[in-house]
Amino acid sequence: MPGGGFTVVMSDLQAAADAFESQASALRGLVPAGGPACPDGGGGDIDGALRTVLSSVGELNASLAAAMAGHGQRLAQAHASYAHAELTNAQLSHDLLIALVTGQRR
Repeated sequence: MPGGGFTVVMSDLQAAADAFESQASALRGLVPAGGPACPDGGGGDIDGALRTVLSSVGELNASLAAAMAGHGQRLAQAHASYAHAELTNAQLSHDLLIALVTGQRR
């Protein structure tokens, strides 16, 4: 690859951020925070174990959704950072051009 490096496509970066956030929201809605409803296992020990396992499923689902949302937020921050850098570079180029044109007329 000549020149190496990579090209950031702004719309793709924002789309990825949006996808992570929307999928995190969808995942949060799949399993209640306390876990799925616990069926009757027929005995106190089994019911207690089922409640513990299903509660853990709810906690793990919430943790995964939070991690996905965090990735979406970092992608959105990267998008904002690249957009700011792009505007800063455009302003710098404009200022340099004005300085060059103004300096040549003297």
